[in-house]
Amino acid sequence: MLVVVSGAVGFDFVSFYRRQVPETKIISIQKGWNLHRVSRVLEAQGVVSSAFWMVLLAKVTNQLVVQAGEYRFEQGRLPGAVLAQLQDGTGVTKLRFVVPEGLSLKEIVVLMEKQGWKDAGSVVLDPMFAQGLRLDGGHLEGWMFPDTYFYRSGDLVVDMTRRMVARAKKTLQEEWDHRPKDFKFTAYQALILASIVEKETGQGSERPLISGVFQNRLKRDMMLQSDPTVIYGIANFDGNITRKHLTTSTPYNTYMRKGLPPTPICNPGRASIHAVFYPESTRSLYFVANGNGAHVFSSTLEEHEKNVDTYQRRGKRHP
Repeated sequence: MLVVVSGAVGFDFVSFYRRQVPETKIISIQKGWNLHRVSRVLEAQGVVSSAFWMVLLAKVTNQLVVQAGEYRFEQGRLPGAVLAQLQDGTGVTKLRFVVPEGLSLKEIVVLMEKQGWKDAGSVVLDPMFAQGLRLDGGHLEGWMFPDTYFYRSGDLVVDMTRRMVARAKKTLQEEWDHRPKDFKFTAYQALILASIVEKETGQGSERPLISGVFQNRLKRDMMLQSDPTVIYGIANFDGNITRKHLTTSTPYNTYMRKGLPPTPICNPGRASIHAVFYPESTRSLYFVANGNGAHVFSSTLEEHEKNVDTYQRRGKRHP
């Protein structure tokens, strides 16, 4: 294309370049759509010139399966290339779902709903669904493995949930297979304890030490006295734990009940699970938050009381 610029003849590179690069269309193929519907959508969007010939080619070549997802198609592609793309899902736009470590089941449901799975609660919180997966504990708490997941548009919340559970099972099994010979807990008990370790610290380096403290207490038949377990057992917790909470009997109140709570209290990551199988050797039986995101550890109640006075001026006690 020639253009006149300030009295001179020039070449319109922009227009030329635009004509050389095929236009790209992003088209969402929904789960459950058959090839006839897909071909009509592609024809309407200018990806293929004829829906009829596309379907006919698919029947002749036995390429009738369509993968759901968001695809990037270049206009003017041959029907055979489009069919191949639909068969194997190449070019599909993958979405990302990030689940941080230490979230409870209800918190993960909120994330799922924000991601677009509006029916997440009816699936994830359904005890019948959990029972169908044959999980220890009878529900999904602890079994929704925190990680980054990639999925396609149209994937169901059931599919994502099963993927998360499968990854949790795989991770726990891998740690269990390499456990020390003298490990005293069951795999599910390890998962429960890992969830407590996960909630007790945001410092990754502290996990083995906190695991060691709790295992020391369990060996001595002491109560765990873990605030996060108490909080988990409180309906509609407002963020401020009180003495009333600590003295209210629930299955999760480890200030009043010995041993582990009946289920995990969150969904732990691999680091916390590993810390349970490989706790740090320590004489400590207590720890208190130092106000900087870490903890101060002690082996005697007297030392612990001093640490509480130093770091928790209001006298709020922790394990």
